[in-house]
Amino acid sequence: MNKQRVITPRERIGEPPEKLFLFRSCTGSMEYPGTENAVKEVLKLLGVEVVMDPDQTCCSGYILTCSGYTPEPSLAITARNLAMVEQKYNLDTYVFCNGCFGYNTELAHILNNNPDYKDKANQLIAQWGYNYRGKTRIFHVQELYYLLIDKIREMVVHPLHGLRVASHYGCHYLGQQYGVLDDGDLPTFHEEIITALGGTPVFYKERRMCCGYAVGRGFTHKESVVQPHLARKFDSAKEEGVELITTVCPGCNVALDREQPNLAERGFGPYAIPVIDLGQLIGLALGVPIWKLGFNANTVPVNGVLNQLGFGKGDLA
Repeated sequence: MNKQRVITPRERIGEPPEKLFLFRSCTGSMEYPGTENAVKEVLKLLGVEVVMDPDQTCCSGYILTCSGYTPEPSLAITARNLAMVEQKYNLDTYVFCNGCFGYNTELAHILNNNPDYKDKANQLIAQWGYNYRGKTRIFHVQELYYLLIDKIREMVVHPLHGLRVASHYGCHYLGQQYGVLDDGDLPTFHEEIITALGGTPVFYKERRMCCGYAVGRGFTHKESVVQPHLARKFDSAKEEGVELITTVCPGCNVALDREQPNLAERGFGPYAIPVIDLGQLIGLALGVPIWKLGFNANTVPVNGVLNQLGFGKGDLA
């Protein structure tokens, strides 16, 4: 068996950017706005300027996954969003959602390698004055965090004091074939970041298991398939004494956080394991005010973890 070659953040990104375009996530911005805000706050502390644009639309991948239409509209939407970044800002595109990463990366690959599709998409988006050229590169912000791990380690002001943190990487990132950071089968870079923050990374058995969100969570087989699937993942985490789970995809947050009360109603658990974005965890350790991190959007409260780390009620105001 050929082992996947590990790609380093330096190979992926090169030098850390001074400025980047941050691609908004519809799930993140609506369900867990603290995830988006955490990215902006952390990058500001790290000296990276964030640019966003109200003309950006949803990546459209979720509708494509559900077979809401044929791929051509999503190709045009991708071409329009990325052309906007190229023409207005001449920057690389960073996402904080695995779905946005997967769909933008995959659809951009199709556009870049199929001139007929690219021409058709450009004909459609020309009415808005856009022309996609394929210049902007697409990264996940977690890759930038890892590139800057030494700087993050030096900037920690609220260490995690050994907090037992489990990582959920997400299948829409690890399952990609176009330049995924680290080993897609046995990744460790999340755990390295957790260690840099003073936490104890937990390698639980089902850490690579999908959250089951996608079509299953939203439309089909929610109770009969997805919930037992999630229970297996949580059982694995609970067995290892996990105190907090981190994600890098707001869709995964919806499944792992929102579904816990539903699991309890069906007799699974109970688990009561808080779930937050990796950017929120980094922000917490780097001293971003807690009220800016949006933990009030969580279904499973984060207060117990915050108390354990020495934060009081005054820190939440």
